Amino acid sequence: MTENVEFPPPRTVAELRRLLDQLPGDALILVDGYEAAYSAIATAMLTEVQELSGRPSYLGRFEHPSDAARAVAGVDAAAWVITDPEPLPKLVGEPTLALVLRREERDDDD
Repeated sequence: MTENVEFPPPRTVAELRRLLDQLPGDALILVDGYEAAYSAIATAMLTEVQELSGRPSYLGRFEHPSDAARAVAGVDAAAWVITDPEPLPKLVGEPTLALVLRREERDDDD
């Protein structure tokens, strides 16, 4: 068994391809689970995203541009008012394309 081998995190499709080319073809691809452990990828989607700064550590740095606009305005993606809006997040750069890997969601009985 191979010990943990860390690679620089790929930020582009080209970097991911180079990384995947170094791995065995039968290796699984997993993502972090909701709270712990690991999950299989349920979907892979190319979508436009907007980076934000000043977000709580439990939230990701990227959102869909329309959700980012709501966050900057003080309303979260579910359209709830943020209870402690200071400081509000700020947009970083321009929207860009991203390959988003989403984890599988399990039923309680799985």
